[in-house]
Amino acid sequence: MLEKIFEVRYDELDPHGHISPVSLLRYFQEAAALDAQSFAFGWENIQQNRLGWVLTHMQVEFLQTNVKRQPVKIRTWHAFSEKILSRREFEFLTEDGATLARGASWWLLMDVDKRRITKSPPELLALNPAEPNFLVQEENFKRTPAVDAVSLPAVLITTRREDLDLNGHVNNTHYAAWALENAPEGKTLQKLLINFKNECRDGETISVNTLQETELLRHHCLLKSDGKEAAHAITYWQ
Repeated sequence: MLEKIFEVRYDELDPHGHISPVSLLRYFQEAAALDAQSFAFGWENIQQNRLGWVLTHMQVEFLQTNVKRQPVKIRTWHAFSEKILSRREFEFLTEDGATLARGASWWLLMDVDKRRITKSPPELLALNPAEPNFLVQEENFKRTPAVDAVSLPAVLITTRREDLDLNGHVNNTHYAAWALENAPEGKTLQKLLINFKNECRDGETISVNTLQETELLRHHCLLKSDGKEAAHAITYWQ
């Protein structure tokens, strides 16, 4: 397990002075990389074999909202690996020790040259605990919108080189940020489910198409200009 405290910067606050959900996702990504490095599966280790970690899907539950600027502690750990997927848990704590958010994420290893998924190596499987520590139950990522869901105006995004990560494609935190562009006015995010489907490069146009199932439930389809779905997110609001 890795525990790390992040000092929230002013540019990571939303217009109301609160810590933004996407800022927490960026902290998680950094902590996940550091923890993987601690057991020899960090970027520096696996890139020697031309491998890279790819986030396939994740869920986050926000237990406190409208949190003002303060240090945030994250705890994250490798929970379990199977043939292809590895599961990682994480939670955020406020300065007074209360749980701010928690969730789970699923990852796979990819051959960065062939752009193909690889099996989990024996060294990674050997790290599996006898009793995995899961914080949350896996949500239904395949939930489809109700037939009477209302289509909202699309948001168009053009990707930039600045959005790319070490694997040469758009970083996962940007997908989440784009999905949240169609947030309901005056509401705060309670839960985010996001499924990453196809990688994006710089200079692509992404259409964020949102279906409003209820006032507090939305489905977001991030569609690439070639017709492929980059990601699909489900958001719950309060």
